[in-house]
Amino acid sequence: MDMPLNLRDRTKIFTGFFLGAALLAGLFVSGCGKVQFSENPALSLEFSADTVLFDTVFTTIGSVTLPLKVYNWNAEALRIDEIELVGGSESPFRVNIDGEVGPSVTDWPILGDDSLWIFLEVTVDPSAASTPFIIEDELRFNTNGNEQRVSLIAWGQNAHFHGGLNELNPLPSCDEVWTNDLPHVIYGIVEVDMGCTLTIKEGTQIHVHDGGGLLVFQSTLRIEGELGNEVVFQGDRLESSYVNVPGQWGIEIDFQFETEYGIEEITAQRGGIWLYGGVECTMDYAVLRNGTIGLQVDTTGTDESPALDIRNTIIHNMSAYGLYAQGGTIDGYNNLIYDCGQSTAAFTLGGAYKMDHCTFANYWAEGVRQSPSVLFTDWYEDINGNIQERSLEGSAFNNCIFWGNNYSLTDFDELVVSLLNPPTSPFIRFSAVDVQDPEFPMGILEATLTDNTPPFASTSDRDFHLSSNNSLWDGVASQFAIGLDLDGLPRAIGQPDMGCYERQQ
Repeated sequence: MDMPLNLRDRTKIFTGFFLGAALLAGLFVSGCGKVQFSENPALSLEFSADTVLFDTVFTTIGSVTLPLKVYNWNAEALRIDEIELVGGSESPFRVNIDGEVGPSVTDWPILGDDSLWIFLEVTVDPSAASTPFIIEDELRFNTNGNEQRVSLIAWGQNAHFHGGLNELNPLPSCDEVWTNDLPHVIYGIVEVDMGCTLTIKEGTQIHVHDGGGLLVFQSTLRIEGELGNEVVFQGDRLESSYVNVPGQWGIEIDFQFETEYGIEEITAQRGGIWLYGGVECTMDYAVLRNGTIGLQVDTTGTDESPALDIRNTIIHNMSAYGLYAQGGTIDGYNNLIYDCGQSTAAFTLGGAYKMDHCTFANYWAEGVRQSPSVLFTDWYEDINGNIQERSLEGSAFNNCIFWGNNYSLTDFDELVVSLLNPPTSPFIRFSAVDVQDPEFPMGILEATLTDNTPPFASTSDRDFHLSSNNSLWDGVASQFAIGLDLDGLPRAIGQPDMGCYERQQ
């Protein structure tokens, strides 16, 4: 009697001639050891990896091949109904299973407690304008109606790629410098490790993949843009249809927790740039656009040295927040934050914020916005349900504009504060805010307009220059030495204008 051959004995890697397919077909239909295939949909396959990453960077057109091993740890044999590339014949990836090549193969047998090699190839043309920074597809397995997928990822352009498949991907050196010789692409969460420094030079273009971002953990980030040569953070989709799409990037962290109904999983969003214990970070002439939360600053810094000094920076088109601070310390001026699905800025859990000549203008048009343009809080509820206060003492906002397209609603304020213990002195001075709530703590305001619509040049074109020469929009001398506005034009001496732009006479 012929003994059935083991599938491992028949699988040969790159032998030059792939005869396995014919051999397998004969094996499973002949002889007295005929194999019975289980049709149980509860039985599943396992894989050597849930994601196959082709991390070769091509400067010219090229190909690379990587293996994937499929395991059937069940006692019963299975017939895989279909193995296919979701992208089909248009996919840049190719599949080779025991010599059978194609975007899909059908009715593939795998014995119980056995395995199968699959070889995956990708061809990349980095010179093609249509090639994305990150090429993606999925390999789909359908077994008795049970669908399983393996992700396929390849670097598509000639660029500097940072990150990988790990939950956190520390930078390779502790004193890293990114320059503008090539685009930089962040995949996953890239970490500036404790005590280290990342410097990003003028003109550098950073493209961040969905769910990814830059974590600055008790370390230092220095963004050194220049007027007309800004450092830009945005998504990695190059199609014209993605130019103004929010929510394309930003750190996402999955959490599992047990409930009475079983294990639940949630995804928490964090800043695309997340300063967690940032040490003397600086950001000058940067542009952050089309993310979820542009910039997050958490519980950091000292009175002598802020966690972040942010100047001449534009943050816009974020699906949640432009700037999200939790007990942070921030200095800044000449910043423009606009068009966010929730708030342009949320200063929460107390902190110390000193900001002059900033324009917070929320004209979000992607849906109904329920949050104010700017929010301040000085408390939080701990895990035991107790209210904890954290002061805003030492904060100061001068010559700022807090506004948005919901200012005309009678039951809506574009500046909302929830303060248990307001600072002893006014911390919003010579500014313009939208406030209608009769219970608003007016003592935090000094010489501030509360019902005058800023004369922006064109909100439809998102031009937030002031078009009126009315002296109402004159401010007061800044707490910083500011000679120029966001355009690089001179500020008036003594009574500079509110907002990030100075009117030029």
